[in-house]
Amino acid sequence: MIKQCTVSEILDKTTKYLRRKGIPESRIDAEVLLAHVLKIERLEIYLNLDCQLTDKELCAYDKLIARRVRREPVAFIIGYKEFMGLKFFLNKDVLIPRPETEILVEKVIEKVQDIRNSRGHNSGRDDSLTVVDLCTGSGNIAVSLAQNIPACKIYATDISAGAIQVARKNAKFHNVEEKIEFLLGDLFNPLKKLNSNLAVDFVVSNPPYVKSKDLVLLPPEIKKEPICALEGGDKGLNFYQRIIPEASRYLASRGYLIMEIGDYQGKAVVNLINKEKRFYPPQLVKDYAGLDRVVVAKKARFLDTKDEP
Repeated sequence: MIKQCTVSEILDKTTKYLRRKGIPESRIDAEVLLAHVLKIERLEIYLNLDCQLTDKELCAYDKLIARRVRREPVAFIIGYKEFMGLKFFLNKDVLIPRPETEILVEKVIEKVQDIRNSRGHNSGRDDSLTVVDLCTGSGNIAVSLAQNIPACKIYATDISAGAIQVARKNAKFHNVEEKIEFLLGDLFNPLKKLNSNLAVDFVVSNPPYVKSKDLVLLPPEIKKEPICALEGGDKGLNFYQRIIPEASRYLASRGYLIMEIGDYQGKAVVNLINKEKRFYPPQLVKDYAGLDRVVVAKKARFLDTKDEP
C-alpha cells in the first residue's frame, strides 16, 4: 500500500485508505500511528511534513495500518491511552479508558473537601481519605485519584489477574504505588479478607454495564476489549445490584458512592440506590453529550435520608 514519500503525502494517502476501509476518525488514527512510529508527539508531525520517511519507518507504519484495518483499537496498537492528562499503559486484558470516565474522577476530587469538612475538627481522624475502586482495570481511576488527592489510601480490586498486573505497572509509572493496594478478586470480596471493619470515604466504580443482548451491536473495536469488562447482564444492571447494598456497609457516614452508568440507566440505578434507604437522594451527572453518565450518592447519617440533599 505504501510507497516512499514525505510525511504529508503518507498522511494523505493513509487517511484516504483508512476511510475506504470504513475506519472512523481516519485522519486522527493515521496521525497517531505515524507519530508512534516516528517517536514524536502527534502535533509535531506538522513541523515535519516535508520530511521523507525511511524504508524502515514505512515498513513499521504499514504494519500498524494493517492492524488498524483489522479494527484493532489504536490504543492497543500503540500500547497506551491518555486519561486525565496521564499516560496509561494498556493491553487486551483491560478496558480502554474513555474521556467520559474523567467526569467520575472529577466528581470524586470535587467531593474530597466536602468529606473533610464533614469530619469537623473533633472527629479524632486524620486528614487522610480512604477510597475503594471496584473493577479497576488499567487502574486509570485509582492512579488519577492518587495523583490528585494529597493524602489518601486506595484499595483497587479487579477479578482479572491480567488487569491487576497492568494497573500495578501504571501505578509504578506514576510513582503512586505506595498509595494504592491492588487486590485480586470479585468486587468487595478481597476487602472482606483484608479488613472486615474497614470504613471508607469513597466507593467508586466504572463497572460493566452493557446489556448482554447489545454486545453483538458494539463496534468491532470495542469487541476487541475484554467482554468481562463490558457485560452487565440482561438489563446491564447486574453489577449495580451487587455494588450498591454492599457499598452502604463499607461507607462511613456521609461517604460517597460514585459510579459511571450507561446513558440509558440513570433512572434504574437511582431507583436501586433509593431502594437501599441508606443514601440521601442521588444526583445524576451528564457527560459532554448531555447524557446521564455518573451517579453520585451520599451515605446518610444513621438511617435519616431527609436532612441533606
